[in-house]
Amino acid sequence: MALFGRENEKDQQRAERMRDWAQRQNGFAIASVVLGAISLIEFGVLLVFGVAGIVTGVIALRQLANPVEPRVEGKKLAWIGIACSVLSLAIETVLYTMKPHKG
Repeated sequence: MALFGRENEKDQQRAERMRDWAQRQNGFAIASVVLGAISLIEFGVLLVFGVAGIVTGVIALRQLANPVEPRVEGKKLAWIGIACSVLSLAIETVLYTMKPHKG
């Protein structure tokens, strides 16, 4: 999995750790972070990403509260996704409710 050059033992170990980490995470928590980041980058212009980030974060938290698999993680990711989504929607609200300055 080397980007440049030949793959060595260190690269293989890093790839295995990353794969193991990703497999332990809740899929909805990862989706929440991704949607929250997209929403934050665009300042909530498309309302769908912010709302979807919050919804997927809440779904992830509910699934993590009653885990089917004991090894599943992702509460921090879910909360980060929810926080980014809420922040982007708050920024959107402020930007779109401001009255234009007449100078």
